[in-house]
Amino acid sequence: MLLSFRRKFSHEIRARRWVAFLLLGLLMMCFGFVFAALATIVLAPASIETVRSFHPVGLALAGLSSLLISMFWLSKGFKTAFRLLDSRDYGLATRLREFVFQKSQAAGKLFSMVALGGGTGLSSLLKGIKELPVNLTAIVTVTDDGGSSGRLRKELQILPPGDIRNCLVALSRSESLLSRLFQYRFGDGGEIEGHSFGNLFIAAMTGVIGDFGSAVREASNILAIKGHVIPVTSDNVQLVAQFADGSEITGETAICEARKPISRIDLVPAAPQANQEALSAIDDANMVVMGPGSLYTSIIPNLLVPGVAEHINNSDAKVVYICNVMTQPGETDGFSAADHVSAILEKTPLQRIDIVVVNSRRAARSLMERYEAKGQYWVAPTVKKIEDMGIRVVAADMLLQADLLRHNPTLLAAILIGLINENRIEETVSDEVEEEESFFDD
Repeated sequence: MLLSFRRKFSHEIRARRWVAFLLLGLLMMCFGFVFAALATIVLAPASIETVRSFHPVGLALAGLSSLLISMFWLSKGFKTAFRLLDSRDYGLATRLREFVFQKSQAAGKLFSMVALGGGTGLSSLLKGIKELPVNLTAIVTVTDDGGSSGRLRKELQILPPGDIRNCLVALSRSESLLSRLFQYRFGDGGEIEGHSFGNLFIAAMTGVIGDFGSAVREASNILAIKGHVIPVTSDNVQLVAQFADGSEITGETAICEARKPISRIDLVPAAPQANQEALSAIDDANMVVMGPGSLYTSIIPNLLVPGVAEHINNSDAKVVYICNVMTQPGETDGFSAADHVSAILEKTPLQRIDIVVVNSRRAARSLMERYEAKGQYWVAPTVKKIEDMGIRVVAADMLLQADLLRHNPTLLAAILIGLINENRIEETVSDEVEEEESFFDD
């Protein structure tokens, strides 16, 4: 907490300093232009002796110096200004952040982001952030055993392709015919009834190439996706849940259908081998984003794969958790946002979450009543409880309110842009401090 306070205080001091120098620079620039104008008006008709007495070259140099100083601090002030914007003004904030972000990218290495999860939550997030100028990698859980994925997994002994397929389509550069074809689901048709074309395609590619990971890479090339999609492990793993009543169930679908409070979640086999590409992506990441998605069947399973949480713990990346907007019957009954965070930190080897993004608004009463009739309730943001854990909270109205309640991907992207740029500024400030310390040490 003390370190967090010192960083916040330090950033505020720097912001005030930059604004002060910005104003000083602007004043100097104005005086420079005024002197230049006066020199031009007064001195032009004067004699050579009079011109020499006013030293116009000196005036010009002073004006130029004023301009350069003001432009230098203007750039500093502009980078700080977008952080001070009202978070509710997403339009202006997003445009400013995108401008600064794109300019910073031109001079440096592309920002690397890892998105960790599964289900519809991860694919929804990817749709919103795929246009950001980042090196994006989606690490996807492979414990699904229901529907088309479950059938293919059982019959062909391959990893479940459903969540992978959704992520590939989400990252496809355009809503092309091929993207829609991947999502096409067969109706009445005997053995292929209920299967999606994309699932069958990935299964067939796995049979041809002989490796699921390679099949996913080929499908990525065919769809020309933005970024990379990587299964968290190549091992055929299943979830095992222990419930509060002492009973135990194996299989993701059975766990969801049990609708009982979960006390513990494990993988079988207990130590699947993590995908090395996934670990490398985490090591190179500037930011790791978890969620939104099912707490016990999408987020936590990835962190239980040996090596994943450990690499996140040891990385320099900012760790961001996007909390769900609604609870899930059985899995997270009565959970607040703080309860979600506690479950991740207590039931996995993950030791840190730097930022939690929470939704701050309830949906319309009529829509809430429809959800509550199914046993789903609004996840209270509980900002103070999370901050007491030493974790920063970003609370905003992020609801996309239609027939279903979900995060607005555009607003999520705007928030992540802001966090990315904060990270850029902190890196710049850190580099400046190191340079200053090195200078004085020398």
